[in-house]
Amino acid sequence: MRISNGSFEPARGSNINMVLKVTLLLLFVIFLVPLASAKHYTLEEAVTNITIDPSGVVHVDEAISYTFDGNYSYVYRMLNTSTEESIQNIEGYCSDNACKFRAERIPEGYRLIGELPEPTPKNLTFFVSYDHYGAVKVHNDTSEFHKHWGEEWEKPLGSLKGSITFPVKNESEIHYWTHPAIYTQEESIEHNALNLKTKEIPPSHWYEIRAVFPRIESPNSSFVQRDDAKKLQEILTAEKEYQQKELRLESLYRITGYFLFLVLLFPILIYFGYGRGLKTNNKEKINYEERTGHRKKTDYEKKSNYKEKHDRKLPADSRPAVVNAIMKGRMGIPTMDGFTATFMDLANRGYISLRNLEPEEIGSSDIPESEPEDFMIELNHSIYYKDKENLSELEDFEEDVLHLLKDHASERKVSWRELRMKLDSRMDFYQFITAWSKKVQVHTEIDRFFKSTGNRYMNRFSRGVLISAIVYYIAISGYFPSDEFPQVSRINTMTALIGIWGFVMTKNSGMFVKIFGRWTPEGNLYYERWDNFKEYLTNLSTLKKCPPESIKTWDLYLVYAASLGVAKQAFQNMSLIVPFEQFKESCFLPISHYYNQSNNQSGYGHGNTCSSSCSDKGENGEDKKTGSGSEDRSRGAE
Repeated sequence: MRISNGSFEPARGSNINMVLKVTLLLLFVIFLVPLASAKHYTLEEAVTNITIDPSGVVHVDEAISYTFDGNYSYVYRMLNTSTEESIQNIEGYCSDNACKFRAERIPEGYRLIGELPEPTPKNLTFFVSYDHYGAVKVHNDTSEFHKHWGEEWEKPLGSLKGSITFPVKNESEIHYWTHPAIYTQEESIEHNALNLKTKEIPPSHWYEIRAVFPRIESPNSSFVQRDDAKKLQEILTAEKEYQQKELRLESLYRITGYFLFLVLLFPILIYFGYGRGLKTNNKEKINYEERTGHRKKTDYEKKSNYKEKHDRKLPADSRPAVVNAIMKGRMGIPTMDGFTATFMDLANRGYISLRNLEPEEIGSSDIPESEPEDFMIELNHSIYYKDKENLSELEDFEEDVLHLLKDHASERKVSWRELRMKLDSRMDFYQFITAWSKKVQVHTEIDRFFKSTGNRYMNRFSRGVLISAIVYYIAISGYFPSDEFPQVSRINTMTALIGIWGFVMTKNSGMFVKIFGRWTPEGNLYYERWDNFKEYLTNLSTLKKCPPESIKTWDLYLVYAASLGVAKQAFQNMSLIVPFEQFKESCFLPISHYYNQSNNQSGYGHGNTCSSSCSDKGENGEDKKTGSGSEDRSRGAE
């Protein structure tokens, strides 16, 4: 609960500055240490030459080129094999004999290691060669060769160049496929040799080739893997399906791009279709006012219309909370300024009174060390003891605020600080504010003033986009694994952006109400008048030329200044214009310090009691001096 924006916000500037400095220092240390000891290497390229002899034994020569920045212990090449495969005749060395070669047997196969000297050469090529037994599978109707590179590489590989020589007489006998095909940059077949060159391969990604060629005659199980199944058609079908999935993925990429464009275009269409504010010209104003019976000229058609005393009225006969909900709220839901304005309105209409603490009351409450600026809230005697008998003039949400004060008052009174601390410690105050806001919303009749059709469409579209993006992301990732189809990452990136857009728009839909909605002609005029009234209250020069004629009018205007979020400026202007002897008659004098703390140029003190203009109500709920609360509102400027 608060009196004004920031009234009870603690001063934390020094703490924030200290936290910021410590954070920057930690970040500097965190990033400086790795940079000081940074070392780096790159995989420039890899070259492989593979020869499949007529018996099916595969001889491999590989060369992997590195560039080092810093010292490293070794380089290595992993060779994974199954139980039906073996590696023999392993050899290896480094350029300029810069490493000591050794081969280790591991559960997955072999690890070929080149131990590096210190300092490590800047440029180095690691050469290995070996014979791979069981790499070729001989089926009943064809021979199959499958070679896999990558996965264990922690850095991007600049390029992979390779040649594979098959035991065939001409190129027409070879069928081959590369996966993922997106990495293949060049490919050609010359006689019985297949030549390949790739683009950069990302770290931890793999590249493979699958080829079939005529069945090896009289295959030896010691050299190849044998089975009696006919696999050629199965292989051709699987590869055709893979190629079709790649084509579908390209189509989905374009579709996703179009949808992203639609997602970005849709808000613009909604804005131009439903969100552009109506510009009500003078002729439309006159026609509207004649239709509704409000043609009588008001001060708010022009800002200079505060010249004739009989014209100084509020723009509309609306409760402060309702004005706040329409002008400052979201779809008719008030802000806390609306709650504050209702509290002040109850004081202005005599249902409660405000005064400074008496000397004997300071420090006597349940709250230790009462603040010097604390003040006392007292409920009207008849209101406190006769409950609802004299509340017929109040709206239900105003009664709720009054009963909230009554529930926390002891003997008709409660100090502001004590009330605030009680409410802050109660979990149900949030529920109270929520229920109270809904009641105010009912009274706003927001559809009269504002059409939110566009915002509703936008909110539904955003929710649909969010749900669709989540489902689409899961489906795409499941159907197109990223290791087989790296291009799916582009689709996932766009889908993630679409999903984030949907989440942000859904989460913050209330922020866009006035962008994708529009004021009705009545609402446009209503908003313009109250906005002009707000400018009047905050314009010191205008107030000096045409001030409210009495403290009673000032108090009424202060209530609506609170509902419009400009109570601080209005109080400060009042303190600069109204003589102190008159200012003492304001029923809001006890709370004026909350608004004048940073700019109290008038030097006003605080009286100990509320003035007669805010006197208690009589037994019938009538103000002893000014009449009922509803009459005060309609005649507030008299």
